[in-house]
Amino acid sequence: MSTSDPRPPSPGRVSTVVRVLAIPVAVIVAGAAFAVTLLALSSLSLPNVQVVLGEEESSSGPASAPESPEQGEPGAEEAEPEGTEPEPAPEPAEPRTPAEPDSVPPSSYDGASTAVGVFRVHVETAYTDPTVTNGRGSYAEAPSGWEYHIYRLNVTNEGSSPAIFDSSGTVGTTTDGRSFGNDIDAEHTVAYDYFWGEIAPGATVTTHIMFLAPVGTEFAHVLVSGQSDLRPG
Repeated sequence: MSTSDPRPPSPGRVSTVVRVLAIPVAVIVAGAAFAVTLLALSSLSLPNVQVVLGEEESSSGPASAPESPEQGEPGAEEAEPEGTEPEPAPEPAEPRTPAEPDSVPPSSYDGASTAVGVFRVHVETAYTDPTVTNGRGSYAEAPSGWEYHIYRLNVTNEGSSPAIFDSSGTVGTTTDGRSFGNDIDAEHTVAYDYFWGEIAPGATVTTHIMFLAPVGTEFAHVLVSGQSDLRPG
């Protein structure tokens, strides 16, 4: 009598065996699929992503108004309207010189005076003459078309010591801008008796200033001894 069981295995046992074998196969297949997925992902190039810091203005929101500059800061001044140019700054006024008179006859100097150093110079009378003389045979005559401008002066020494009144350097300026120096020779012809003499303190002497100039010349002012301006009285 045999001890082996000739009966075929039951269906329940077969299904159990199949399930036991299916679990490791599924694990192997899942592992293989995961490995394939990793290889596929590693072969793909990822795009560069740039991150920008800072706030972006909202495309839909209103734009913020620029801040107004405070008073005293650049740009605080009100902008000038377009198309208009700023007015130029006014130029500084040039110093004005007194206008020369149009007509100054010699007699205009009658009574005029000025101070020259310690001397007070007073015009007794002024006139023109083609000939000058001291009345004692000494005389001078002007060339044709010329004449002498004669200023008869009273000169007073207001200083404290004797001094000589020197007319050298006297210049007459005409109404048309010309200049003439005084004629010392003619002055000496008329006033030789006290010419270059000392004048005592408080004393007054009579002397002359003369110019030789074309007939019709008029002097706007006279710079006596090159120091003091004498103008019509």
